[in-house]
Amino acid sequence: MALLTVYIRNHGIFDNADFPRSVARWPARWLILLILPWVGIHAQQIEPADADTDAPLSMADPGSIVEQLEEEAQHKDFLFEIAGGAATRQRWNDLKTGLEQRHGLTVGAYYTAYYQKANDAFGPEDDAAGFVLDIVGTWAFLGRKTDSPGTLGFNLLWRDTLGTDLPPQLLFTQYGSLYSGAGAYGENDPVMGELWLQREFRKKLGFRIGKIFPITAYDFFQFKNFRTDFVDFNHTTNATIPLPDNGLGALARYKPAKNVRLTLGIHDANADNEKSGFDTYDGELFTYIEIGFDTGLAPRQPGRPVAGQIHVSLWHQDERENAGVDDGWGVGISASQRFGRYTPFLRFGYADVTAQGPTPVELMANIGVAVDEVFGQLNDRIGIGYTWADPANDALDNQHTIDAYYRIQMTPLIQVSPTLHIVFEPVSNPQDDTVLVWGMRAKFAF
Repeated sequence: MALLTVYIRNHGIFDNADFPRSVARWPARWLILLILPWVGIHAQQIEPADADTDAPLSMADPGSIVEQLEEEAQHKDFLFEIAGGAATRQRWNDLKTGLEQRHGLTVGAYYTAYYQKANDAFGPEDDAAGFVLDIVGTWAFLGRKTDSPGTLGFNLLWRDTLGTDLPPQLLFTQYGSLYSGAGAYGENDPVMGELWLQREFRKKLGFRIGKIFPITAYDFFQFKNFRTDFVDFNHTTNATIPLPDNGLGALARYKPAKNVRLTLGIHDANADNEKSGFDTYDGELFTYIEIGFDTGLAPRQPGRPVAGQIHVSLWHQDERENAGVDDGWGVGISASQRFGRYTPFLRFGYADVTAQGPTPVELMANIGVAVDEVFGQLNDRIGIGYTWADPANDALDNQHTIDAYYRIQMTPLIQVSPTLHIVFEPVSNPQDDTVLVWGMRAKFAF
């Protein structure tokens, strides 16, 4: 990887010339403005996806509202049942089924608690605990039970600490890592984290507008859900892509061919999860374009995602003047392929940025594997990933990190996951060559 870094820099592939910066700036911003009127004129003329041979377009990426609801509706193997749990769960499921059938309303609630402890730290804190409470739902208010539905999505979100001075999101500042080992477990008051309108056409084209969580919409990676899979910042997103916080934005997605999908997005670069969005927008934008391919190396199983995917993305962020953050652009690549129980993955990111942002990482390479059906349990999973990262600040050295978790489905509604985060040569901690951070996560679905 060091050789790749030297080659890129010495050959000027990604220099600061006007051409690559201007190329990165325009695609998503202008293509979205072009595609939305086209949607309104031609959407009903689009041929529907062939369910027998083609996976229909999905707007339910990992970690998204829709994906959470779909995941909880699936059958799960589990270790034991709590006394009286089956009857209570059946009554609750009957209530939810009635709401969906009569009104098109699908709801769910999820409480995820996470604890981390570092074996060494130069700061005053070496442990942190926090929780995330999500109350999510979708309302199919238009075209319910058709292939062109209109949907309202919402997420009431609350994040806070659990008896510690720091949330897990900030524990990395105590042991000197380049990025957070639990990026999603921060602090915010109860807030409407997402509120958007979505329209799909023939399961081949769709768009979404409103208050959106960009991390769950872009840089596709099926193990990025911090509630159920990896928790460190580079796996729950790509550390070289400065995806904004929850805020105002719009995205469009289209399947121009059987095994191809195109995603375009434009968002408020200054989005603040705790604000409505209208009071943060000042014309500074984050724009994004991504093209994804089905590898076709394994047959698609009905009701499951395609077995192999490759996604290539290009992004640009304007200078955030009041925040003191420079502009930047970059590219990202993500590839994965399922082979039975095993899904190896490979990810890469490059950002043309400075030490003033918009992201702390200039180059990133990530490789790993997820193993499903551990000990015969359908929903149990082991995941392990290795990341090499080159900081945007040239004064800092490279960092190597290993992240791992073991997800156990204890009951139909409770998952428990021990985690391990190993940081080799943390960039801001010259005192320690290696820091181990172990954690325990518990997710409760209601």
